[in-house]
Amino acid sequence: MVDDDIRAAHLRENDFLGTFAVIERDHRILMVQNERMIGGRSVLSWDLPGGQVEPGELLHEALARELLEETALVLRAPTTFLFVQEGERESQRCRRYVWRSFFFACETVGDPVASAEVLAVRWMQREELPALLTAPYHDSFRQWLVAGGGYHASGWRD
Repeated sequence: MVDDDIRAAHLRENDFLGTFAVIERDHRILMVQNERMIGGRSVLSWDLPGGQVEPGELLHEALARELLEETALVLRAPTTFLFVQEGERESQRCRRYVWRSFFFACETVGDPVASAEVLAVRWMQREELPALLTAPYHDSFRQWLVAGGGYHASGWRD
């Protein structure tokens, strides 16, 4: 069964701090497929590779770890900051937690392979992304694809 909380089980006492990679090759962006619980049902979601920052980790350390864990890619430093997303997760009109996710343009070494943490990896054209970015937390990435910008507010309400 898929849980409806995107935070790692051992980090649910705190808000979500995340870091995500925008990796472009040949005018395509790398996406990973996850199973999520959204709106009370299990759905497949295409997401950017990345995830939650562990206690004591710097953003770039967490990004390197997440890329390796999800795709077997090795992060090549330095990364370029793109934007930050700040949002809140509400359920039954109560705030469950807030999140802050940092997005970076990254170069990597290797070819992506889906690990046990994700269902699939796929290179996608920018034009096909808006139709596939349907999760509530995708709103900021969709906005950034269209207009850029350094800060995006978001909300996920059930």
